[in-house]
Amino acid sequence: MVLNVPRVDIATVPIGLPPNAGKLAVKAVACSRLIAADIRYGLTPTSHQPQFPSWDDAFSIGVRLKDETSDIHVDGRNYAHPRRNGETHVLYLSGVEHIDFSTPRHTIETLLPRSFMREIADDLEVPHVTYLGRSAFHVTADPVLRHLTLRTQPFFAAPETLDPLLADHFMWSLGIYVCAHYGDLGIRRRITGGLNTWQERLAKEVIETSLVGGIGLAELAGLCGLGTSQFAHAFRKSTGMAPYQWLVKRRVERAREMLAGTASLADVALMSGFADQSHLTRVFSRHMGLTPGKLRACLQ
Repeated sequence: MVLNVPRVDIATVPIGLPPNAGKLAVKAVACSRLIAADIRYGLTPTSHQPQFPSWDDAFSIGVRLKDETSDIHVDGRNYAHPRRNGETHVLYLSGVEHIDFSTPRHTIETLLPRSFMREIADDLEVPHVTYLGRSAFHVTADPVLRHLTLRTQPFFAAPETLDPLLADHFMWSLGIYVCAHYGDLGIRRRITGGLNTWQERLAKEVIETSLVGGIGLAELAGLCGLGTSQFAHAFRKSTGMAPYQWLVKRRVERAREMLAGTASLADVALMSGFADQSHLTRVFSRHMGLTPGKLRACLQ
């Protein structure tokens, strides 16, 4: 155990670093309901500690990307076992007294507020979740949870490419999975078909007007008079894709239409809802099989 060491705060959590400590580098992303952090200790030449949005009663859903040892003191109990690369955890973040790092480490952590857990239960019309995990620090090897958590990784390098609809889609997927598999969420999904004609038309029109700036999943659902999870299920059944996938599809199609004109690639990117030209190029190439510049050359 590391004792009597200076501590720094990460999102109000006291972190103890040993003497002659390595650098602590933290990257954060925050968009709509998503707050996540990439935490590296002893692996980078420089330190970085960003500002985090305020949060209330919450859990941290994390995945380790390196073997490490640390002491976690939460709700009066000490957890001090070595952790392995690939392990995942559910940590009651609001109960953490302090965490002492002993070895280099790399984790990705996603915040799961209790208020959002209540929102999930209300949306599914089931009782609120009363617990998560077998203890305040539940560690497991869960490949599904690892896959879900790692989906945030690309956005630490390019947070401007994170869209509110994608952030919401990720958080609903993560939240329902964690609450059902590690808590007592009772999923009694109403059997639904696709959207009604007016709902599908409205959803598509609103997405079309939100290509630049984006829109949240709950807002789309509310416009259609549906719960968030019910809307996501019905939209996929009607269109064959998730709402965010439809948004990206329409952004690519708008960019393709604009490439027939004279606007610069940078302007095409911004006017079709991409963060910048490089973001446009990556997504466009993945969907179309060639870069925007090459398509423009073919059209001309």
